[in-house]
Amino acid sequence: MSTAEAQAAPPPLAVGSTLDSGFALLRRQPRALLLPQLVINVTALVVGVVIGVVGWLLLGHVATKLETDRQSTFFGDSELVIRKVPQFTDGQTTILVIAVVLIAVVLVWATIAAAVSVVRGAERALAGEPALAVKPAVRQALGATPKLFGLGVVYSIAWLIGIFVLAIVVAIFAEASSGLAVLAGIAAFLLVVYVSVRLFLWPFVHLSEGISFASFGRAWQLSRQRFWALFGVLLLVTIVVFAINFVVSMVLELAVGGLFALDDVAGAVALIPYVALSVVFSLVLVAGYIAPLVVAHRTLAGTDTAALWRAAEAMRQPTPASDAFGRPAAAAGPWAASEPGTWAGSDAAPPPATAGGSDDEGPSDEGPSDERPGGGWARPV
Repeated sequence: MSTAEAQAAPPPLAVGSTLDSGFALLRRQPRALLLPQLVINVTALVVGVVIGVVGWLLLGHVATKLETDRQSTFFGDSELVIRKVPQFTDGQTTILVIAVVLIAVVLVWATIAAAVSVVRGAERALAGEPALAVKPAVRQALGATPKLFGLGVVYSIAWLIGIFVLAIVVAIFAEASSGLAVLAGIAAFLLVVYVSVRLFLWPFVHLSEGISFASFGRAWQLSRQRFWALFGVLLLVTIVVFAINFVVSMVLELAVGGLFALDDVAGAVALIPYVALSVVFSLVLVAGYIAPLVVAHRTLAGTDTAALWRAAEAMRQPTPASDAFGRPAAAAGPWAASEPGTWAGSDAAPPPATAGGSDDEGPSDEGPSDERPGGGWARPV
């Protein structure tokens, strides 16, 4: 295989090592991945409460009226339910809508900024850079949020248009035959899944590579011939995160509910650690979901390919023994080299050249370089 063909081939994306590297980030860098999230979410909560209080004060007195409604019971009969219903004036309705919209914008903004802080923290950790302090990390996340939000709006509008077109196509097939409608519906669903997976990494591309609308095309390019590997990463990380969320949430709710059943005071006191644990656990879930996807993007972009390739090979091969000096013994197999810097195997092709070199260049007198190959996908030697 020529150098050009080797560099044109997409890098490997090992599902197991990708998830392991992502979850390892959370174990090694909990402060960088969790603390900026906490500050952003708490700040958004405070702002939302202030907006709600101001809106409530501006509403003033709200008139109410009694409304009677007949509702069915569990046993099949019905009963009259009388309740008070607020009667808002036009001005009060306007104030209420504005307050609700502002609170929703603040919460959405905080959610995006918190996710951005995780991406930034994970990237710095993977690059071997020190974690930022909380204040610059939060400022950096908030600064990157507006453009990401705008791209997200464009992405959502494009998806709505695409789904609308697919719905029209399925409806046209339904006019012809119900069987064709079913087949068209299945095909439309598979197409939506395929395009979603291929474009899933666009936010990470935008944040990492600093490109705007081109991030959609770049994400599509990076996922070329890597659909199933990326689908496996997304599926497994979703299953793991949601399964842990279900189990932990169930345990916490049962514990608090049991304390309330024993004593109301004990249950009320237990609400404090319950809320604290729920908040911390939600931060862990967000970081645990995003970190493996950061690893996946860096792998497909060629940034961390060599490191993950070694991790994937280590998972498939036994740990090599050490010699008398504590150095690892030469590994057996197609990746082993008889001498440092050489390619093993008499009939194996030489490794593809990395940036700055060609196949015709001879050995350099400058000695080994500590720099990682940038963007190349050569197998590490």
